Amino acid sequence: MRFGSFKCLKTGEDGYEHVLGFTGAGEVLGLEGLVLPQLPYDVVALEDSSVIELPLREIEVWRQHSSALNHALQCALVGQLARASDIAEMMAAVASEVRLARFLLWYSNRLAARGQSRTRFLLRMSRRDIASLLAVAHESISRSFALLAEWGDVRADIREIEILEMDGLKACKHKARRDRD
Repeated sequence: MRFGSFKCLKTGEDGYEHVLGFTGAGEVLGLEGLVLPQLPYDVVALEDSSVIELPLREIEVWRQHSSALNHALQCALVGQLARASDIAEMMAAVASEVRLARFLLWYSNRLAARGQSRTRFLLRMSRRDIASLLAVAHESISRSFALLAEWGDVRADIREIEILEMDGLKACKHKARRDRD
């Protein structure tokens, strides 16, 4: 991806959209296309975005002549596996505010890796998308944002987020359930 952001999702037979992940600039979409005839999920742009399309038929030929391309594909695969592991860790928490704290830290770190602000950012995805990713109710995400704000860890104005207390979010991340006075 050159710029922008996407969500990857699967739509169930009942029409429910389950968000599988979010991707941003510099990441690779569609690695599964190297071995599967069709992607097992849909991709939706969350904002104006640009991608570079690589024809799958030619990639095999290019890979035979370029160890750099092979290395880049391996790195992209490792990155995709790491993101899947991160999402599993987010979902391992019991409390929705802990899941949200883990998500905000994860998202913050991804932005920082791209040279963007770690503490002030705009969420490109909706709260409903975040709830779907974290496997909690939409209302739980809204309550969790309110709790994190009440505790002084974040300021949330619709999609504009400011992390006020990074250490508070980090402390929350390491608990199965967050207890605060």
